[in-house]
Amino acid sequence: MCQKQNLRTNISVKTGRNYVIRKTTFNDYVSDLKAENARARSSYMAVQNLKQTFPQIEADVPLPDYVGKLHLGPYMWVALKGHYEFCHIDPDDNFLVMIQGRKQVRLFGCDLRPMYPNPKGSKGKTIQAQVNCDNPALERFPEFRNATCYHCVLDPGDMLFIPAFWWHQVTSLDTSISVNIFFGDAGDNKYFSKILSSSQWPAFSYWFLNIIEQNRNHASFPRILARLPEVLHHFFLKQWHEIITPDQIQILVQLVLDYLCLDSLPTVEDRSKYPPPLKIRGLMWR
Repeated sequence: MCQKQNLRTNISVKTGRNYVIRKTTFNDYVSDLKAENARARSSYMAVQNLKQTFPQIEADVPLPDYVGKLHLGPYMWVALKGHYEFCHIDPDDNFLVMIQGRKQVRLFGCDLRPMYPNPKGSKGKTIQAQVNCDNPALERFPEFRNATCYHCVLDPGDMLFIPAFWWHQVTSLDTSISVNIFFGDAGDNKYFSKILSSSQWPAFSYWFLNIIEQNRNHASFPRILARLPEVLHHFFLKQWHEIITPDQIQILVQLVLDYLCLDSLPTVEDRSKYPPPLKIRGLMWR
């Protein structure tokens, strides 16, 4: 890896379990890993898009033929031995591939209650559990004892499928390099239809309303609500490359109305050609 890649490539790393973004170079980060110093122990090179950050090695990570539709990635992750990644859910199906070292993965299904998700409005694209899986503090999170955990260790060359909206917690057992891709089903509407009709729907609803709450106190929110069907069309076209149907849009509109305790969408004067975007706020927090 180091011999093939430009070591001066700028990367972002996350610091600690409550993440802070720090800019560095790949060369300096690898030097910290080799030294196993304090900065390496509290840093994690996460979500580095190969096409943008490491284009020299993008061809080394071919997409499997059975990936229906790429949503995001491939991404590279590099972590020191012992790194603990918070338990969270992603809105996309996911393949995690080990390149070097080993990772322990815990999967908990998509039930929200035993995992105590962070409150709606939390930053980022993922939903994080409040529970520390290594030390769950059952007096604060008693329902966690009812969670079913699927456990595995990934060795180099192993690939794990993580379904969308399944809770997962990953720990590096060795200093490790891994790659992942976020994807969905082929076609214009298969992925959303799958989520809508599956046990993943409650977790999806929480994720979606978290994004609604992220936008609630912004000046554009009244216009978002006034043009919500258009907003949702553009949002899922961007996120999942899906064209959701009018009936599906109405389900989401009703979900928002119920959440905000509204009988109907407001009317706001907006003559712009395109509706305001529904933004995922705090993407650097993932």
